[in-house]
Amino acid sequence: MFAFGLSEKTHGADIYSTDMLLTPDGDGGFRATGSKYYIGNGNAAGLVSVFGRRADIEGPDGYVFFAADSRHPAYHLVKNVVDSSKYVSEFRLEDYPVGPDDVLHTGRAAFDAALNTVNVGKFNLCTASIGICEHAMYEAVTHAHNRILYGRPVTAFPHVRRELADAYVRLVGMKLFSDRAVDYFRSASPDDRRYLLFNPMTKMKVTTEGEKVIDLMWDVIAAKGFEKDTYFAQAAVEIRGLPKLEGTVHVNLALILKFMRNHLLHPAEFAPVPTRLDAADDTFLFEQGPARGLGSVRFHDWRPAYDAYAGVPNVARFREQADALCEFVATAAPDEEQSRDLDLLLAVGQLFALVVHGQLILEQARLTDLDEDVLDELFSVLVRDFSAFAVELHGKDSATADQQRWALGAVRRPVVDEARSGRVWERVEALSGAYEMAP
Repeated sequence: MFAFGLSEKTHGADIYSTDMLLTPDGDGGFRATGSKYYIGNGNAAGLVSVFGRRADIEGPDGYVFFAADSRHPAYHLVKNVVDSSKYVSEFRLEDYPVGPDDVLHTGRAAFDAALNTVNVGKFNLCTASIGICEHAMYEAVTHAHNRILYGRPVTAFPHVRRELADAYVRLVGMKLFSDRAVDYFRSASPDDRRYLLFNPMTKMKVTTEGEKVIDLMWDVIAAKGFEKDTYFAQAAVEIRGLPKLEGTVHVNLALILKFMRNHLLHPAEFAPVPTRLDAADDTFLFEQGPARGLGSVRFHDWRPAYDAYAGVPNVARFREQADALCEFVATAAPDEEQSRDLDLLLAVGQLFALVVHGQLILEQARLTDLDEDVLDELFSVLVRDFSAFAVELHGKDSATADQQRWALGAVRRPVVDEARSGRVWERVEALSGAYEMAP
């Protein structure tokens, strides 16, 4: 078992400001003093990889990534920082001896290794969100479908059907996006770093979608979601943490904005990326190299994924909004002063994230031959989401008159099809009684 010692109580994951200091000992090693906070496995790991900086060197050349032995007397386990049975540790090193063989990376390579480790960690959060939502959905649909109110099953009410159907297709979208993102991560190389967009997307988009899925179902099952003999009571708590770990949603939204112009307006040629279910040594995941140069990362054209489903009404409707966003970036993008207004930029980032989200969903839908009713219903939700974020952008304090006009012009109504919605509802209804957790 291993642990990753990056975050600190005072600085969070701001690795530029680490207070884990290493003082040269005169024999080629160091003495490390400082604390790390919110470290999973820090109480139980045999070795802990720790990020710090040399006390005698300023700037990036002073970074050090080293391995610490949790059994050493100079390694002090302080406490569990969460009010839970799981253990998320604070530990402190006091004059801990770091020998030359304990040093993993130094200088810029240490900084890159820290960020690249986070690239792996943030990706894994999506699978936690998917598992939580999948488990909770069986329970919520079963409860609602078998509960009688006013002489009818709860699922007979139109608003309940809409909420559960929305939750269902959002969960489908979470799975499709993250499955496809795996392919780009495993197929990455120094010349193909598209994963640097798709990984933070899985963190910020899939995990926030998970919150929406739980909230939609909780609105249906109400007080049942608090009961101790349900899985849902646990799910409703655990789902909240995932968007806030490995960098907040805001941090990852700000990151993906670096890729927006190249992704939307300047596509490059790449060989098709296959579905990666093969057993292979994914060496690049552990040797990702320099973490800089994000603005130069190129992407394949996003349009063909949408073109392949141009006959699906709500995909076509959403494509109108995606094209409108390209127009926004080309003609009404935030100017230099607005680029310092993170509140406005985050609203733009949400719009961009939806286009990327839809792209990988469509790529995976093609690879898995997804039922077009489900895809159409899913994109009706994405059309509504895009419209909501456009209205949010319209209301930002610093939005210009041109940006406000664009925002209202990008609002669209989804294409309504009662027969399609009915067929999707049959899929949701079929989950009732299909799975039950052992007592």
